[in-house]
Amino acid sequence: MRGNIEASKQRSNEKHGTTKRTRIIRIIGRSLLSVIILIGLAIITCWIVVFPKTPRFLVETGQVIAISSTRTMLNATIAYTVKSYNPNKRASIHMDSMRMIVTNMGQTFSSDIPTFTQKPGNLTVLSSAVQGNFEYPFGFKEEIDPNLRFEAKVSYSVERWMSKPRLLEIYCDRLWLLINDSRTFENTECKVDL
Repeated sequence: MRGNIEASKQRSNEKHGTTKRTRIIRIIGRSLLSVIILIGLAIITCWIVVFPKTPRFLVETGQVIAISSTRTMLNATIAYTVKSYNPNKRASIHMDSMRMIVTNMGQTFSSDIPTFTQKPGNLTVLSSAVQGNFEYPFGFKEEIDPNLRFEAKVSYSVERWMSKPRLLEIYCDRLWLLINDSRTFENTECKVDL
């Protein structure tokens, strides 16, 4: 009988030890889950408050200045004035390695645009030009339709935090230009791909 009582006490002590370990594991698990949920909520809150918007680009004017021309070739400078607007309320936009690329009849010409940073709500006017020999296999034309595109490495910054640079591509179309004339596009909006 005495043996049964001691065995019963031993089982009770083993159960108590197992229950105590299970309770500690549950407390640790719940604590870790709570910390993960709080960190997730903090990240989501920061993202909603600072949510970086893509910049807006508007083509204001375009101009073709002919240097020389023949029936099949046009040596000219193509210049554009483009507005870049930062719609963010808190995030600044840093544009690096920006290039203007003009493509016409399979030929590509490009020029570099200096690095710049746009503060929140800032409007920056960019003027850039490319010079090249454009081929016209069907004879001289008075009007050309070059494809305008921009590439840049863009990063966002809020106070001391700065995002990793990402590739920004901007596509502008429907930009018919007259040779030796300037054209206003009434702020034609470009497609921005980030």
